[in-house]
Amino acid sequence: MKKISIFVAVLLSVTALMAQQSTEDAMIVEGIVYGQKSPQKAAAKWKKLFEQTNDENYLMEYFYASLKYKKIKDVIGELKEILAKKKSKDLYELLASLYTKEGDTKGLLALVESMSLKDIASMYELAYLYAIEGDDAKALELYREIYKKDKSWDSLKGILSTLARSKKLKEAKETLWSELHKNSKLPQEAYGVLLGLVEQRVEPHKAMFALKELYKLTKKPEYVKSMISIYIFTKEYDKLVELLEKSGYDNKLLYELYLSNGESEKAFKLIYGNYLETKDPKWFAEEAVLTFDLAEQYNAVDKRVINRVSQLFEKAFKAGVSSAEYFNYYGYTLIDAGVKVKRGVEFVKRALKLEPKNIFYLDSLAWGYYKLKQCKEAKELVAKIIKLNKSSLMEEEIKEHIQKIQTCKEQ
Repeated sequence: MKKISIFVAVLLSVTALMAQQSTEDAMIVEGIVYGQKSPQKAAAKWKKLFEQTNDENYLMEYFYASLKYKKIKDVIGELKEILAKKKSKDLYELLASLYTKEGDTKGLLALVESMSLKDIASMYELAYLYAIEGDDAKALELYREIYKKDKSWDSLKGILSTLARSKKLKEAKETLWSELHKNSKLPQEAYGVLLGLVEQRVEPHKAMFALKELYKLTKKPEYVKSMISIYIFTKEYDKLVELLEKSGYDNKLLYELYLSNGESEKAFKLIYGNYLETKDPKWFAEEAVLTFDLAEQYNAVDKRVINRVSQLFEKAFKAGVSSAEYFNYYGYTLIDAGVKVKRGVEFVKRALKLEPKNIFYLDSLAWGYYKLKQCKEAKELVAKIIKLNKSSLMEEEIKEHIQKIQTCKEQ
């Protein structure tokens, strides 16, 4: 027997390989053609190709063709048999998609568990499936394991929603409260969730923590409004003043707080801005009151101050302000200063038409009559004041007026 030359041997090998390749290519074409008309024949071709080459791509084509004529449950059974022998990511994904299409959560859960994958995406999927199946204990355990790895808001939300579903709202709240102090990467949404979990009147400090962060992140005025309500509830007026000063949210409220704190000068500086914002002529009257009060504090009440106060009150009343308090203040200012006493009496009477039993207004009118030396009218009003109020409850200024009026003699 003659020896075959190396060239001939190589040539024969290449020829055989080409023949094999030619056969494989032909079967691929047949599989594609059959796929259009006969899924059964196409499946047979793809299966044969897989058996000959062990190429997983042909196996995938086999199952795709099988799904065109077989029941999904039958394909699932066949896939499970193959996966018991051959591990394949593509086959697992195909089986998972078929379970999903069938709505077979239990089968999908068992599949994912069997894969024992520890990547984050797979762990999320498994935790979700546990939740769907109502196994909150396993879902919670897995979400906590994920959170240790990624510290993300998604995994923390998984923990919180699982706790909420298990009616463990207190634990959910405390978990979120703790993590917000430890994890600086948590987003704005996390503070909103905390605010929803907290009962503001029971735990105002937690609500305030969330509100401050939300306002810092968004500058939305509704968060300031909520903070104001909490500070009023907790009676932390100093903090409320600080909040209003920084935010500029409600200068009308800030004005009232300044007045209640005796900070007339600070209040006075807000008047013009409040008028520009509201166009309410009552701010002319407020300016008149504070102009007089500040002058009185510095013992600087003079004719110029009285004239300015008079101008402002007249401007307010002409613009439609009709307040018993302002009528009386203006009237008493004129009476006590001894300037336009009769006009002062007229304004106090206007106040009494609105509030006929107000002893402060009655005292103002009695003081006006005293200044005009109308002693009878003054004393009649004193009797009415005494009848309406016990002397022990009267302010010292009213008592002083009564003592002087009782000594009044007609001229």
